Amino acid sequence: MAIDMEQLTATIIEKVGGAENISSVSHCVTRLRFSLVDKGKADTESLKKVEGVLGVTYGMEQYQVILGQNVFEVFDIIEKNYRLKTGDIVEEYHKEDLKPVPKKKTTLKGCMQDLFGFIVSSVTPFITVIYGAGMLKVVMSLIAFAWPDVTNNSTYMMFNYLSQTAFYFMPILIAYGAAKTLKSNPAFAITIVAMLLYPDFVALIGGNTKMDVFGLPVTLVVKYSNTLLPALLSTYLVAKLEKFFYKVIPGVLRTVFAPMLTLGIAMPIVVVFLAPIGAVTGNYVVEAFNWIYRVAGGFAVGILAAAIPFIIMSGMNMMFAPFMVSSISSLGYDAFFRPAFLLHNMAEGGACLGVALRTKNKSIKTDAISAAIGCIVSGVSEPAIYGINFKLKRPMIAVIIGAGVGGWVAGLFGAKAFAMGYSSILAVPIFESTMLMITIAIVVTILISAIMTVILGFKDVPEIDITSEQ
Repeated sequence: MAIDMEQLTATIIEKVGGAENISSVSHCVTRLRFSLVDKGKADTESLKKVEGVLGVTYGMEQYQVILGQNVFEVFDIIEKNYRLKTGDIVEEYHKEDLKPVPKKKTTLKGCMQDLFGFIVSSVTPFITVIYGAGMLKVVMSLIAFAWPDVTNNSTYMMFNYLSQTAFYFMPILIAYGAAKTLKSNPAFAITIVAMLLYPDFVALIGGNTKMDVFGLPVTLVVKYSNTLLPALLSTYLVAKLEKFFYKVIPGVLRTVFAPMLTLGIAMPIVVVFLAPIGAVTGNYVVEAFNWIYRVAGGFAVGILAAAIPFIIMSGMNMMFAPFMVSSISSLGYDAFFRPAFLLHNMAEGGACLGVALRTKNKSIKTDAISAAIGCIVSGVSEPAIYGINFKLKRPMIAVIIGAGVGGWVAGLFGAKAFAMGYSSILAVPIFESTMLMITIAIVVTILISAIMTVILGFKDVPEIDITSEQ
């Protein structure tokens, strides 16, 4: 039975304490995000049992209702029917899902948590663009393969330049995200990072000219396009310098001298120390992952694919995106991360299809089919994870088995992604010469996940109580 969106919206508003308890509401791709006057007035346990609600969480000072694909329609109804302050779509990365680290004292775990949060928050604004550029690049490659002469067409060339721009200027996009995370002026961070991509500076790399700043040698070890860590390190430094100088310089002089000192002091530190260290470290990180792949082969892809449901639920999935880009940039392909993430989504979708085949509950069947299509075609796995597989428990076992076997097949056959793309079946073209290999792995993953779900079974939910499964 289809969900009555008007009723669902009204119920959500009621359960969060009514319209008068809502200061504002925004949304991401899967969640409504409420700022409540008094979160104690929200009936969370009752809200979790509402049909159409996949879960409820609280973080980042927001009361969040997970709706999956229904979030956009519900938000539209809120805007139309309620006089509430609303905000635009926000980033999908859910930092609030991470287990909070006590701030009583500085610990290694706490430092790692902060570092992780900083990296992921910095990368998040850039991911959607890089996926879009990657898929555009695939389309241009397919067109060129079908019509080789089109590469001389000026229109083709312009679109091809666009598809490569986001990758080349990745440090600038990362600097913007990092500066926003650190609540500093992105213009300072972008200016410093842009210098590393300045044509005259880039021309020195690989040449015979020795460069120095105040007698300190500038190590021109690598081109900084497509890099991650140099931008993160330099932006962190710039943010600290900006806040320091704007604090200590008197107001009458601040406008002139704070920007000058921020840029002037940051530049030598960045080009002499931070940028080279970041570039070399980044290469070692990518090489470490490639070493794991070379040693473990297909098993490494299978293990990662099987672990991704828990990586997503911990909020760590976005951290891998920069290394996918770095791998493609340095090696020309990604044989580890992208196949694993793609096959995980196929496993989630396959398990949902298994649920749809086995359940006698029409509502669950409809939701499972919808979640399966979302995973397989759209690359959105959260409704399947929270709304179907994790809730019913045993289908999640099928996901792990299917993703593990599918990942092993992809690694064994040597499936490689040659561009960034969403984790959906529509991204098969990014595997270019290994499209057949990844297609076989996709079929295997979906079939095994669906079959294992049917075999393992689950406690079916009566038609009258479709949300109380435990």
